[in-house]
Amino acid sequence: MKSRNMMRLMALMAVMAMLVIAVPVTAQTRFIELTPEKGTIGSTVHVVGEGFNPSTETTDKYAVMYFSNEEASTVDDIDSDVNIYEIVEDAILLDEDGNFEADFTIPDEMDDGDEDEAVVSGTYYVYVCHYLTPPTISYRIRAVAEFTVIGGDITIDPEEGPVGTEVEITGEQFGAKEIIEIAYDKEEVDIKSGDSKTDSSGDFSCTILIPESIAGAHTITVTVAASEAEAEFTVAPKATLTPISGSVGANVSVSGTGFGQRKDVVVYFNAQGVATTPTDSNGSFDTTFTVPEIDDGIYDVETEDDDGNTDTAKFTIAVAQPTPPTSPTAPSSPTAIKVSATSGKAGSDLIITGAGFKGGGAVTIKFGEQVLDTVTVDASGMFVAVLKVPSAKAGEYTITISDGTNTNEVKFAVEATPPPIPAPLLPEMGVKAKTPVIFDWEDVTANVVPVSYTLQVATDDKFAQGSIVLERTDLTSSEYVTTEAESLELAARETVYYWRVRAIDAAENEGEWTGAGEFYVSKSFSFPKWALYTMLGLGGLVLFIIGYWMGRRTAYYYTF
Repeated sequence: MKSRNMMRLMALMAVMAMLVIAVPVTAQTRFIELTPEKGTIGSTVHVVGEGFNPSTETTDKYAVMYFSNEEASTVDDIDSDVNIYEIVEDAILLDEDGNFEADFTIPDEMDDGDEDEAVVSGTYYVYVCHYLTPPTISYRIRAVAEFTVIGGDITIDPEEGPVGTEVEITGEQFGAKEIIEIAYDKEEVDIKSGDSKTDSSGDFSCTILIPESIAGAHTITVTVAASEAEAEFTVAPKATLTPISGSVGANVSVSGTGFGQRKDVVVYFNAQGVATTPTDSNGSFDTTFTVPEIDDGIYDVETEDDDGNTDTAKFTIAVAQPTPPTSPTAPSSPTAIKVSATSGKAGSDLIITGAGFKGGGAVTIKFGEQVLDTVTVDASGMFVAVLKVPSAKAGEYTITISDGTNTNEVKFAVEATPPPIPAPLLPEMGVKAKTPVIFDWEDVTANVVPVSYTLQVATDDKFAQGSIVLERTDLTSSEYVTTEAESLELAARETVYYWRVRAIDAAENEGEWTGAGEFYVSKSFSFPKWALYTMLGLGGLVLFIIGYWMGRRTAYYYTF
């Protein structure tokens, strides 16, 4: 009995000893190490593996490596427990100690498993399995290592602008359904609109407002889970005037952002210094100046700091005085307008300033009957409009400005250079022209295009109204060919003709006529019908005789 118990005890001790020996061996096998353990898509990872099936002198052993976002362990299998993966290294040769070294590239997509999925930032797993006998793989996972895909990519639009600019941030390849955090120079900023989380593909789009900051480059950082991406935004200086128009002696406030940090800023009105003030730590300032004594008009107000950061705004000086009524029935208007010129050519600049209109409203500006623009009026009842003189025929026009209640008018003369005189080509002087008659002249170039032409044909070289037998207007080509009816009419008169042409531009400015070109029209020759029938009859008779003779001759030969 004692011997039996002793044998059981010895067997138990042997098993325990084997287990003790086996534990460290198992702990040392099937181990992989990744360098680095974090990286972006497309980066290279070096893998060292130990404790796998060793190759022998007669048999080579191999392993295969998988990349997946599904977490598993060494008791799980590829294709049953892990369905989303990419084979990143295949047929890895194991040395005689069961060790290996290999490199692989972080893929952008996993499409070797039953399901496909894009790689985005987040946690991924590297799995190694044995080959049983190539090409047969043992799908039991033998080693696991964790890898973090970092990064993602962002773009911003615009990339520069003043403080307060709304910037759109677009991101892709981040972790799916993750919270988005945005910092501006490492200080968190709020998302004004758009996504606060990434979508299922790791993409997003949102907007922020650029906070108060000094001129120059600043860093926008987007953080999604463990991933960060950066973009650079350049702050431009900006000065704002309140109001933007007024009279001499008026007080004007100037607010500036995006200038240098704690720098002196000088405000210049038409190159004359009118105020100096320092900026704060964010490059912002507020100051006032008095409009100097200067003529009415539009002036530059330039703001510049010690670092050379500068911005320019516009200020209009206008004196508001009531305009007397233009007629006994016309109501008076408490408005004043000033136009930069009282005459000019089509396409030239026209600056109109006004005062005394309804504050915060809008005025409509008409040139004759044509509406040129609708302009916003500031709170003080003033406005500035920069326009172009429209295409119009030379002459005087009325510019009308109205806010619906108040109306003011001013005269403007359109100056125009008429098109040049075309050079006549055909018909030449004194020739007999055949029908159809071809009239041809050189193209002309005008200031206001397109150009059209007017052609006249008369029996009098003075082109008296009753002598004009042909007139064609709005010709877009520098050529005209008479129709059949026109040709017959010209030929029937059997008289000398005179022709001339002139060019007209798109604004209906008419050029001078060419000189009178003299020509005749010759009748086109045609056979009388009786002559034509006679010739046809004679031709038929001749053909009959020739045929009869040839037939007789042929019959003779055959008879012979």
